[in-house]
Amino acid sequence: MSQQNALGRFLPLVGAVAIWGGNWPVMKLGLMHMSPLWLAASRFGSAAAISVLVLGLLGRLRLPTRQELPLVAGVALLQMGAFTALALWAMQYVAPGRASVIAYATSIWVIPLSSLVLKERLSLAQWLATALSYAGIAVIVAPAFSPWQTHTVIGLTMLLGASFAWACNIIQLRGSRHVRLGADMIPWQTAIAAAPLAALAWMRDGAPAFLAVPDAWPVILYTGPLATALTFIVVLGMTQKMPPVATSIAMLCVPVIGLLVSSLVFHERISADLALGLALIGASVAASAAAARYKRPLLLRTS
Repeated sequence: MSQQNALGRFLPLVGAVAIWGGNWPVMKLGLMHMSPLWLAASRFGSAAAISVLVLGLLGRLRLPTRQELPLVAGVALLQMGAFTALALWAMQYVAPGRASVIAYATSIWVIPLSSLVLKERLSLAQWLATALSYAGIAVIVAPAFSPWQTHTVIGLTMLLGASFAWACNIIQLRGSRHVRLGADMIPWQTAIAAAPLAALAWMRDGAPAFLAVPDAWPVILYTGPLATALTFIVVLGMTQKMPPVATSIAMLCVPVIGLLVSSLVFHERISADLALGLALIGASVAASAAAARYKRPLLLRTS
């Protein structure tokens, strides 16, 4: 019974990770009906609306405090807005499975930035994790350069930019560990993300004509209320209770699921280079998580 209870506690996270993984092929489908900017804006706009409604009914709706506001803005503009817009734009040139693997490889930025920005003294295992992640990314992007494929290179650059934006937000959050953002900040994060995206989309692509397209609404409902509002609430609650090793492994499953679903829906081939690159990134995540669990916490340099 205890094992069943333990498994039951992980089911919400398993469901959230599966939804996130499936979100990549769904976003690819959405690009058939709307521009990348409008898809990103509709995702966070609908997530903001449903999260305001849900938290309002629960009596948990509140404004961010002065300490929370910079972090709320960072999550909104970096992790949500910039990450999603760049990833969606890139998926015009890169298959969704491969795109999800590259975009989630934040370790190529986080560990070096931790040393440079936060002055953290990193262990050998963490530098090994960084080297493995670099090797994995190199294996995945190499086919675009031989022969040279301009559009694919542009897409890969955007995906690396997306992972960098997310990594910058991770560094911001790690540098402000005394402030913890709860689920009651999701309405403001998604609203702040949606506003500039909608403004840019209107200026570049015109009015949202896709709202009159019936096939666009299932995409909006999946990417916004389901894959953003609901899953952020679930993942935030679960990751605060779980050890970092379990969280890291769970997040690695997102691009794996995205890749598998993409192979079924879009017949994306899981080539040898993609499988090897994913394995190297997985080894990087495992090395980083193990270092965090079995070693002392990272120390701040005093010099």
